[in-house]
Amino acid sequence: MDLFIRRNIAFEPGLFPGETLPVEPATVGEMVAAFLDYYQQIWWACSADLPEFKHSYTKPEQAAYEKRLDRMLNGLVHEMRHIPKSEAERSSWQQRLQPPFYQFAMDVFHLQPQHLAYIENSGLVEGIQSFARMARQFDSRISAEDIYQAGRNVMTANFIQLLLGLPVSVTPSIFAYSMLYPYTDNYLDDPSVSTATKVAFNQRFRRRLKGEVVEPANAYETTINTLIGMIESEWDRIGYPQVYASLLAIHSAQAHSLSLVAPGVSPFERDILGISFEKGGTSVLADGYLAAGNLTQDQARILFGFGAFTQLMDDLEDIHADSLEKRASLFTMTAPFWKLDALTQRFFHFGHRVISDLNAFHGEDVPILSELMAACVDPILLNTVGQSAEFYSKDGLARMQTHLPFRFAVVNKQRKKLARQKLDMARLMELFLVD
Repeated sequence: MDLFIRRNIAFEPGLFPGETLPVEPATVGEMVAAFLDYYQQIWWACSADLPEFKHSYTKPEQAAYEKRLDRMLNGLVHEMRHIPKSEAERSSWQQRLQPPFYQFAMDVFHLQPQHLAYIENSGLVEGIQSFARMARQFDSRISAEDIYQAGRNVMTANFIQLLLGLPVSVTPSIFAYSMLYPYTDNYLDDPSVSTATKVAFNQRFRRRLKGEVVEPANAYETTINTLIGMIESEWDRIGYPQVYASLLAIHSAQAHSLSLVAPGVSPFERDILGISFEKGGTSVLADGYLAAGNLTQDQARILFGFGAFTQLMDDLEDIHADSLEKRASLFTMTAPFWKLDALTQRFFHFGHRVISDLNAFHGEDVPILSELMAACVDPILLNTVGQSAEFYSKDGLARMQTHLPFRFAVVNKQRKKLARQKLDMARLMELFLVD
């Protein structure tokens, strides 16, 4: 009966972003439970029809963009074969290549000069460069892939700083938290590590997050202990208890997400939507607390929703890998039996709701940040759809790709060409930012 009541509440008009929660949660744990229910209600209230996209493209317009894309990527491949060796020459090389890429990105996302100027002057680029240098200093053996993975969280945290009106900075806490989860995720995802070992590790990790003195079991755990110490050096446990409560919340969510790795699991055995939202929501919620120390309830709620949305973005992007690893997500559980058209269209509507709610922040940069997010989110999601075209109907793909400057097949062909040259986002980030 409770489930029936909650599902019907989901369609009441008063429960959308910007409204107050029906119950005022007091602790981070209570907030997570309330936010989780709140955003699941919004998910089910969203339409599964194709949304209205801001831009559409004719076939001749797509053909023109595709020619530009081909020329740009061919030029990139050529340049990658002639990377200067000296630091000064490499810096000049990077500066020479940036303008045409920036212009192309502006055209693809329909950005204005003020948007590019903001990106260049906001501190976001310097933030990820600073993080990359710090990561190399912390661990000289860290891979470009791990820097890219951790760097995505740094960019999220820096984005939150701008929403809150804070200066962009890779603080000790943001650095440590961003480094923690590549290490812990990689360890927990390693099939060579036994389940018993992972459980014991998780127990020690949780005790350390709670502030207990824990003897590391190996060098790997010593590194994690050091990273937690960096957070403690910035945020006093007594003065900022919600910082550590948010870290415990993401730890619990990570532990819950382990149950999604289960061959043959039924969607009626696991709350796949809830676990996904909890993992993504608590991750970005922790970013918020680590950036600011404290958040209002509305700030916490909006960041949780943004995290839930970005988790689904990751799940859609990772559908092939998750299928191979027998990891349950909304998309891997749907794809073997139904086309992903309606599910993805609901996801678009959900994303639009979450992104629009960012306007509730009061940082002076919020208006232009909202413009950038609104301009970029649909092309990024559509491109991700194209990577998994086999899971969609032909009609659905045909409708969606008219809202992207490039046909899906062309982008996939270009992606394979870059893969043969061993070029991906991690490698490009390493060349243009890490160096």
